[in-house]
Amino acid sequence: MTPASSLPADDGLADVYDAAAGWRERRRLAGWSQADEAALTAWLEADAEHVDAYAAMSEVETFLDDAVAASELDHEMDEARAAFAKGRVRRSRRAFGLMAAGVVGVAVLAGAGIWSRTHSEVSERTYVAEAGRRGTVVLADGSHVTLDGGAAITARIGRSRRDIVLTRGRAFFDVAHDPGRPFEVSGAGRVVRALGTAFEVDLAPDAYRVALLRGRVRVSQAADGAAVELAPGQILQTTAPGLGAVVNDDVAAATAWREGRLVLNGQPLETAAAEINRRGGRPIVVRGAARALKISGAFGVDDPETFARAIAAVHGLSVGKSSDGAIVLSPAKDSSAAAD
Repeated sequence: MTPASSLPADDGLADVYDAAAGWRERRRLAGWSQADEAALTAWLEADAEHVDAYAAMSEVETFLDDAVAASELDHEMDEARAAFAKGRVRRSRRAFGLMAAGVVGVAVLAGAGIWSRTHSEVSERTYVAEAGRRGTVVLADGSHVTLDGGAAITARIGRSRRDIVLTRGRAFFDVAHDPGRPFEVSGAGRVVRALGTAFEVDLAPDAYRVALLRGRVRVSQAADGAAVELAPGQILQTTAPGLGAVVNDDVAAATAWREGRLVLNGQPLETAAAEINRRGGRPIVVRGAARALKISGAFGVDDPETFARAIAAVHGLSVGKSSDGAIVLSPAKDSSAAAD
């Protein structure tokens, strides 16, 4: 057992990794309780560095198994100490984890090797929602994901990490509570890290958005590591490179699409139609002065024609059909599309 004083200091991170290693050890012992789990969650949610350190210790457990098997542990520990001496620790999460492992006791971490080798399988699957229809899937870790029409994700669920790639569209994630496995959603050059959280990531055609319903998430730039944390009821949205602005908003309304609804508060009809069209299915085309018509209310989005007829009835528009089958909304005097 290596004494705690042997862990070199690095701007306070040493204590964080020391604590993370201790949490990992305690969580494997008999008698771990719900109160312990709540205390661990509180510690993780207190600082993003805590989550990074805890994830590093999870990775180190797997790494140590290989190092012990190859009789290279002493060499790896020497390299970790050298990283501290040269000030390279912030770029070497493994080095910090190895040193913390030495504090807790390598034998304890290496003792997880059998579990690691027999449970190291990674579940990787791609899910695609049919155009115009929502879909809900349960990932291998128990997390629930709702995909809007046409959306697609690839989920890679492993022993120490849960990595999701959103390739198109938008998805709402209700994350299974598991402090030991960070849950990250990447897309559009950004990464959202969550823990026991319900949130949306939206790759809109002209914007990137993250909306947090509950819990906490950290959104970071893949390019430079710049990050911002969101609290429940906050939305991050940007139409340009970077993280953009964070605002307080009605997240339940913003994510109502997962229940088949579109909540509008004075948006132009053209914008509302674009929201429905992005899901796939039969498109709506808005013509003339009808484009700027302000719309408010809650509408179903699963049937574009029903939406169009409801809007037309309230605002005196005509509903027609273009030659390619699209639904056309236009002022009543506009007869450029065949009326139904």
